Formats: sequence, structure tokens, C-alpha cells
Amino acid sequence: MSNLNEQPIRSKAKALLSLHSWSGIVLGMLLYAVIFTGTVAVVSDEVGEWSNSNLNQQMLATQDVDSVLATLAAQTDRAYLEEISAYEDHRQNLVFFFHTHKQNPSGVMDEYGVQYKVNGQGEIVQQREGFGSDIYAQDDSYALSRFLVSIHTELHLPAPWGLILTGILGLAMLVAAVSGFMMHRHLFTDLFTIRKQRDGKPLKRDSHTVAGTWSIPFAILLAFTGSFFSFATAFGLPAMAVVAFGGDQEAMMHTLVGEQAHKSEAPQDSASINGMLADAIGNQSAVPTFIAISHWGTESASLTAFFMPTEGEVGFAQRVYDATNGEFVEYKPLVGTVPSAGSAIMSLIYPIHFGTFAGLMSKIIWISLGVASCYVTITGLQLYAFRNEKQATGWQWFSRMCVWGFTGLPLCSLSSALGFFVSGALQSNQSLWTPVSFLLAAAMVSLITLIIRSVRQLQLILLVANGALCLALPVIRYLTSGFGWIQAIEQGNVALMFIDAVLLLCGVWCFYRVYASNQAQESDHTATETVASEHLETLSGAAK
Repeated sequence: MSNLNEQPIRSKAKALLSLHSWSGIVLGMLLYAVIFTGTVAVVSDEVGEWSNSNLNQQMLATQDVDSVLATLAAQTDRAYLEEISAYEDHRQNLVFFFHTHKQNPSGVMDEYGVQYKVNGQGEIVQQREGFGSDIYAQDDSYALSRFLVSIHTELHLPAPWGLILTGILGLAMLVAAVSGFMMHRHLFTDLFTIRKQRDGKPLKRDSHTVAGTWSIPFAILLAFTGSFFSFATAFGLPAMAVVAFGGDQEAMMHTLVGEQAHKSEAPQDSASINGMLADAIGNQSAVPTFIAISHWGTESASLTAFFMPTEGEVGFAQRVYDATNGEFVEYKPLVGTVPSAGSAIMSLIYPIHFGTFAGLMSKIIWISLGVASCYVTITGLQLYAFRNEKQATGWQWFSRMCVWGFTGLPLCSLSSALGFFVSGALQSNQSLWTPVSFLLAAAMVSLITLIIRSVRQLQLILLVANGALCLALPVIRYLTSGFGWIQAIEQGNVALMFIDAVLLLCGVWCFYRVYASNQAQESDHTATETVASEHLETLSGAAK
């Protein structure tokens, strides 16, 4: 009777194992790419400050925004005064974008106008006209952080295919996480149990189980929020425009952001922007990430100050002011015109997905869990490769592909940073050379993978290359910027020191892994020689 009961249980366990394995194997390498780049994307703002060797100067709080805005508006076409956005970039410039809205060549509603970059002395250092998406894509100050985030969100593929693929990968990760959770009949034991092999090394299968068990809640959370982002952008908003607004994207956006489609354009002097900013900063105890001014100089003028989650808060904050008299109007929901469950959920998804709700500390926790998820993906595919190699030698290509992906992607990402710094020093187009450097490194890694026959030697070479770049990048950053740790300590630039320190630690770890691998091989070689010598002595004694 007990055998009859155990048979369905074993059948279900086998089905769960199959579901768990195939959900990770079919898209495993792409899943690793999304998780790895997502771990980097968590600190995209810090990467931006590090790559430009600059600390945010809170210029919206320290500069005379009124004076600069009036000067720029006087020389800008009135058609672009419909909306003005302002923020500080990574090179200590205030960026003003005077724009209207219209469809870009892709048929998507976009912002179109003139962008000005103004330095701390109030001088225009750059002026561009065009669609907002195109202007941002050409902004060198965001070249590195923008490229790394693009790989995570879209795998750098054309819209909407990149978003669709990352959404599918998020679902695959969700399936793997949920099936992995259901497989753990001894959940609390699996949190801590790592058995030893005969040589004293941790059993890789147990290491995979422990890391996976600890990161299951994190994986489920990230998989769901990541899939939501991808599918909402690729399908949700276009479908909403077609179904609810008859294809009118502009009307849809007006409803989503809570702005009336038709406003009075009768001229009227606007209140002090500086005064509204001071009130917003005082109430939020933070400087807004950006501000949006609608219909400036008319009787419909308004200002919205957007704040990232402050310490102790999870959601975003938006304060709206009547720009004709400077009075505070309301806390605006992220979506729509009135508070709602949907708006609350939307405001929570981004901070939870990227770990921005408690500053650098929450980001460090998210990075650690991201690294654990990367390890789970790596060990899962390695276990699958090892199991199949024992059954058929033809599966050696799978181990080679794992080494190519697991060590090649970090090397290519580091190479993109190298391209960013070198092209900047040569005053070349950083927005071009950052992705080109990634592609050149990918081609080189692929060539090396095809040439070198030994999988172990291939792994060691790529580890050395990763370690060398990790150690070199902080030095190259310093040589190209002249900004070192002494200046960083004086300015309180924690982001720069954090990224430098992480790179140096990763470089040391890579060389340690090479050293440990060589030591293990020498130990195995010595043990083999000892066994052979003892065997010969035994045979010699028997012959005598």
C-alpha cells in the first residue's frame, strides 16, 4: 500500500524536477544575462556618477532656475513652451528640455523640442533639437549606465522584441523559482545543509540548493515585477491606447499623467520657480530628481516636482504646484488623477525591482541577492552539463558554452566601460564606442572559445582577463579624470569609492580563483603520481 502512495509522489517530484530543469535550461544563458545585467542596473545611478567621476551637486536647489529659464525661454520657439523638463546630469550641468509632443518615425508618441545644457556659471554648453528619445540616446554622460540598463531591460534588441524576450525570461525565472520552492520538501534543512565530497570540497548540488533556497523569495519578486515592466510596456500601453482611446496615444498619456488635454493659453506671469522648489525640498527633505513645468507663462501653468523614494519610504512622490501663484496643489498619484490601488502598486514596483527604497544599503542587499541568483543559474547549468557529459561525450560543447557565457558577459561589460573611458579621453563619441567595445570583446571571447580546446584553460584565460580589467578600470578612471579617492572623500562621493572598491575586490577574487584552480590541479596531479608510484612499488614487491 505504501508503494502505491509513494508512486504518485515520486511522479509529481519527477515532473517538478523536469519543469524546474527545462525552465532554466532552455533560456538559461539569456536568463543569466538578464540577472547579471540587472544586478549591475541596480547601481546604474552610481555607475553614472562613477563613470563621470562626478557627484550630484543638487543644482536644482543651488542654482537660480528662474533666471536661467527666462533666458532660455526668450530664445526658444513658443511652440516648445508647452512643457519644460529640468534635471541635473552626471556632468554637473542643468538640462532643460523645452518641448511639445508628437509621433516619432516609429509611430510612438514622443517629446520633440530643444534641449539646453547649462553649466554652473549659467553658460549654455550644448544645444540640441529633436525627439527626446534620440537626444537621450546621444547623451554621452549616460552612455555607460544607459547601455548596461538597456541590456537588462531589452537585451539591446529593437522594440518591442527586446521587451517581449525579457518578459518571457521573467516568466521562465518565475517558473524555475516556484517549481524550485515546491521541490524543497525540507525547506529549512535546505537553507543550511552543504555536504562535503570525498576530497573535502562542498558538493555543488548542495551549494546550488542552498543558494537557490535563500534567493527564492527574491527571484519570485524580481521575476514578477520584471515581467510586468516588460509586458506592460510592450503590450499593455499600446493595447490600452487602441481599446480605451481609439488609438489616440496623446489622449491616453494625458489621462495617465492626469493632465487636461485642453488648457487656456492666455498669457500670465508665472510665479517663482525657485520659491516652489524651496517649498518642495523643505517638505520632502530631498532635492527632486527632475521637475516638469507645463504651459509656463500662461494662466494654466503648473509645476510638478518628482522625488525618488526617500529614506524610510518605498514609493515615489510627486508634488504639484499652481505655477501662477506658487501655491501647493496636491500630491499627485503616479498614474491617473486620484489615488488608487493601481497607482499605489505602480509606484511600488520600480523601487522594489531595483532596490532603491533605502539608499545604498538596500541596493547592496539587492546586489548580493542578484549575485546569489547568478550563482544559482551558473551551477544549475553546470550540473546539467556534468550529468549529460557522463552519459555522452558530445555534450562537452555545453560546458564550453557555459564558460563562454558566464565569464564572457562580465568581460564584455567591463570592456564597454573601458571603451567609455578611452573614447572620452580621445574626445570621441562615447555613446557609439561604449556598445562597440562590448561587441568587439564579445567577438574576441567567441574566437578564443573556438580556438582553445581545453575548457579549463579557456576558463582560466577569461578569468585572468576579467581580473585584469577589474583592477585596471579604477586606475584608468583616475587617469582620464584626475579625480581620486582623496577628492572623493572630501566631496563625500560614496558611489565612486563603492564602485572602485567592488571592482578591486572582484579583480582579486578572479586571480584567487585562478590560483586555487592551479593549486587544485597540482594537488590532483601529485595524488595521481603518488597512487601510481605506490602501485608500481606493489607490483615490484610482488615480482620479487
